[in-house]
Amino acid sequence: MAATIDGHSAMPSRRDVIRTCGSLLAAPFARGLAAEPASAASLRVTLAREFARSSLQSISPDGTKLCFEDWGERGYPVRVLEVGTWRMIYTGRFATRAAGSMFFADSRTLFLGGVGWESVVDVQTGQRTATPRKAFDPKRGDPTFPAGDRAFLVAHYETPPYRTQTLALVEFPGYREIVKVSYATEARKPGPMMGATELSTEAQPKESDNRRILAYAFDNVLVCRRLEDLGLLWSRPFEPELEAYKLAVSADGSRIAAGVADRASGHPPRQYYIGVYDADTGDRAARLPLNGTEWVALSPNGKLIAVAGRESGTNGETLPTVHIHEVSSGARLASVTHDRIKRGRHQWLVAGCTIGFTSDGKYLVTSGMSTKVWTLGE
Repeated sequence: MAATIDGHSAMPSRRDVIRTCGSLLAAPFARGLAAEPASAASLRVTLAREFARSSLQSISPDGTKLCFEDWGERGYPVRVLEVGTWRMIYTGRFATRAAGSMFFADSRTLFLGGVGWESVVDVQTGQRTATPRKAFDPKRGDPTFPAGDRAFLVAHYETPPYRTQTLALVEFPGYREIVKVSYATEARKPGPMMGATELSTEAQPKESDNRRILAYAFDNVLVCRRLEDLGLLWSRPFEPELEAYKLAVSADGSRIAAGVADRASGHPPRQYYIGVYDADTGDRAARLPLNGTEWVALSPNGKLIAVAGRESGTNGETLPTVHIHEVSSGARLASVTHDRIKRGRHQWLVAGCTIGFTSDGKYLVTSGMSTKVWTLGE
C-alpha cells in the first residue's frame, strides 16, 4: 500500500516499502458502504465506483487518470484508468513488483520504481524508458519524485546519520543536475529515541498538482519552496518536541496541511492538531483539533480537509473511516466508512486507508486493499 494517491506524494523509500509489505495479507474490502452526513451543514458524498483487490498508487495531476496495482493477480500488474469512463488505457508488468508510482506534470507519463529498477512509461503509447539511478544516485537509496514535465526531484538521504541532506532537481532524460539546496533550513536536532534507534523526524516532500510549490518537514520545522528552482518561500516551527507526521498540499498550491504529533509517544503517535497554512506567506489559516496521523488530504482549493482514521465497530471490527471538514470552521460536513475489517491476526496491518481528492474537485478517493471513488456533490 505504498500509494501516492494525493497526486503529489513521493516515491516510497525502502523503509516505507518494508513497513507496508504486510498489508497484502488482507481479504478484499466489502462493497457499497454508504456516506454519512455528520452535521447540519453537509456535503453530499456518493459511491461512484469500487475496484476490488486493487490499491491506488497515484492520481494524475489533472485528475483524469488513476494508477492501480492489482495485488490480487499474479505478477502484480499496474494499470491506468480514465476517471469517469473507467476505461483502462494502460496495463503492464515489470521485473519485480512496483513499489510505487507517480505521474509527471503532463499526466500521461508515469514514473514507477521497484527493487533495483525504475522506469518511465508513456501510458498512451506504452513506451518504457529505464532510468539509470546510478547516474544521479550512487548509493541507490534516495527517494525520487517527478517534478514538472521533464525533471526529477531527488532527496539525498545519508545512512548514517539517517537524515536527508540535500534536495536537487535533475533533468530527464539527461540527468544533468539543475539546482541543489540544503534540505534543512536550520541546524538539525537530535531525533527521539526508541531504545537504541533514533527515529526519523522527517515528512517527505509533497508537491502541488500544478507543480507550483513543494512542502516538507524536519524536526519541528515546516518548509515551503518553489518547485521550479527550489527557492525558499518560508519555514516555520511547530511547538518544541512536536513534528509534522502527515502532510498534504492543495492542488492549486494555495495551502499546506500538517498533522502535528509527538512521534516519540509510540505508533501511531499522539496527535495534537492539524495546522493549515497559507502557502505564499506561511501564515496559519486554521488549527483544527483533529487526528491526522493516518492520512490527510486537502481539496483542490484548500477549503476542505479529509482526515482518515480507524474507528471501532461491533464484535471487535475496525472501521477505516474518512471525515471531511470545512477548514475555516472545522465543521464536519460528511463521513464515509471505507470498510469493516474483522478482528483477526492481521487486522492492524490491513485496516489502513489512504485518501485524496482529484484536482477537479469532483471525486474523493479512498484506498487500502481495494479502492473506492466517491462523487462529491454540493
